[in-house]
Amino acid sequence: MEKTTHVTSELNINNIKSFLEDIESFIFDCDGVLWRADEAVENAAQTIAFLREQGKKVIFLTNNSTKTRNDFLHKIKSFGIDCNIDEVFSSSYGAQVYLSKINFQQKLFMIGEKGLEEELRPLGLEIIKNFEKTNDGIDNVQHIEPDHSIGAVIIGMDTSYTYQKGVYAHKLLAENPNILFIATNTDPSYPVKNGKSLPGAGSIVTMIATSTGRKPNAIMGKPEQLLLDLILESHSLNRAKTCVVGDRMDTDILFGVRGNTKTLLVYTGVTKKEELPSFEYQPQYDTRTIGDLFTLFQKL
Repeated sequence: MEKTTHVTSELNINNIKSFLEDIESFIFDCDGVLWRADEAVENAAQTIAFLREQGKKVIFLTNNSTKTRNDFLHKIKSFGIDCNIDEVFSSSYGAQVYLSKINFQQKLFMIGEKGLEEELRPLGLEIIKNFEKTNDGIDNVQHIEPDHSIGAVIIGMDTSYTYQKGVYAHKLLAENPNILFIATNTDPSYPVKNGKSLPGAGSIVTMIATSTGRKPNAIMGKPEQLLLDLILESHSLNRAKTCVVGDRMDTDILFGVRGNTKTLLVYTGVTKKEELPSFEYQPQYDTRTIGDLFTLFQKL
């Protein structure tokens, strides 16, 4: 288990200048950091513009697999934040990169939504997401027969997830140990408005992992390192001068801790300040909201 020894420093007027001077690039989580559902976090756009004016590189990273990178680009811009497609990374795009790197050529069974499917389309694979449904009841669903020529099961966020989809994935993975088990991310919950949450992709992944006794062969999103390595390489970033900014300890901050980057936790999403003592690893910095990067510097 990851463990850190440093004490978290809260950003304030006395340390904001040195904090910014020590960082060349920022990797921002999106949901819970820049916005919550469809509401922008106060001063998020001003903060990103300010960081660019200071010569900082800005990257946007999300574990949300339900939308394409272009979808996220449009959403980011809708909040008045300047952005281009090369700065946007997602777990669904990570899946595309991963499958391409391993030269995967077989059929793929997908539990997920449009964003994941569209990011996988450039690979030219046959993606199976629909199958002949049966009536409810164990006596019926036990007769679901998957296509055994499928070479991988990939699971992402799916708001139309059903038990029968789970049965299809379970049978593939339980009956053939050679089939790849891929997860876009393992977030157990998904933050929405008013501090509430919904089940996340990780809840589906956990169900199938538990029922089959198999762990995913690969996990694309935070806190795993595939996307960090991809970002650092594609943008030639200095790991030691990069800061991961997030609202969630078990994905965003752990992502930075494992990747040996700097970390900044904000309290506009999942993790609450009173929960920090329950974690063995700690962010290097914390602050109330991402807007503090802008407002604190203005007070100097």
